[in-house]
Amino acid sequence: MTVQNRRVTRACRHKVPLLLGLLAISACSTGKPSYVVFFQERSAQLDGPARGVVAAAAAQANKDPAAPVEVTGYTDSGGSPAADVTLSQQRARVVADGLVASGVSPQRLVGKGRGQTGEDPGVASRRVEIAVDAR
Repeated sequence: MTVQNRRVTRACRHKVPLLLGLLAISACSTGKPSYVVFFQERSAQLDGPARGVVAAAAAQANKDPAAPVEVTGYTDSGGSPAADVTLSQQRARVVADGLVASGVSPQRLVGKGRGQTGEDPGVASRRVEIAVDAR
């Protein structure tokens, strides 16, 4: 194992419980198939894992072409409330654009930017939730 691989393994070990917990939370609440896209601090760009989540959500949404799709963006408390609302809207728009690029009709999308979550700063707050209404 190389030094770099050891660093990656060590870094991932600390993130796995957090990510598993977040996935469990996202699957519980409404009965709708939910997906969570995470972002880097103060960023609205999709990285590789985020694009994978968007693609999975689009595949689910495309199974039921009449189901509405909710896209809700959030931020941590790292900026001003007004700036964070704008950032959460940008994040929701980027995810919505990814869904449309994957075949989801834009007329089915309901987008919201909620701004700060009121939670501690961190990756859990820097997210967009995608809910496919399974009716």
